[in-house]
Amino acid sequence: QRVVRDVIGTPIKASELEVGDLVNAEPEILFALDADHQPIVEGTDLLIAKSKAAVILNRMLPGDIVSAQTANWSVNGIVCYSKICTHVGCPISLWEHQTPHRLCPCHQSTFDLANNGKVVFGPAARPLPQLPIMVDSEGYIAAQSPFHEPVGPSFWERG
Repeated sequence: QRVVRDVIGTPIKASELEVGDLVNAEPEILFALDADHQPIVEGTDLLIAKSKAAVILNRMLPGDIVSAQTANWSVNGIVCYSKICTHVGCPISLWEHQTPHRLCPCHQSTFDLANNGKVVFGPAARPLPQLPIMVDSEGYIAAQSPFHEPVGPSFWERG
């Protein structure tokens, strides 16, 4: 399924992103309509889905990506991570434009998007989950699969 721009739901072409771009996005299904042009997901279900599905796309130079482990999860330097901080669930929204570091405004956990979303500072105990992405036949960014690990803080929906 495609990854689309947050709020407006437009698909994102990989070729449109420049090095340094940071895009807030979500899965296309959250904007899907049924045969009667009614939202497939709406109300409280939509709000819950958005709180778990928010992602950030970031384009960097392909050579800046450190990890070979998840190298096939990116496209030409474009990486996609959960936007939900693994500390207490605040949205990651601050960034150091000259580095691949993204910061949580609540407690300043800092994550390195060039190195598997690794925590480089702050109270977060685990990296941001990375979403494996690809480019579909029309050039748009799409998920290869769901997240391979739980999204959000460690206390969310854990047994």
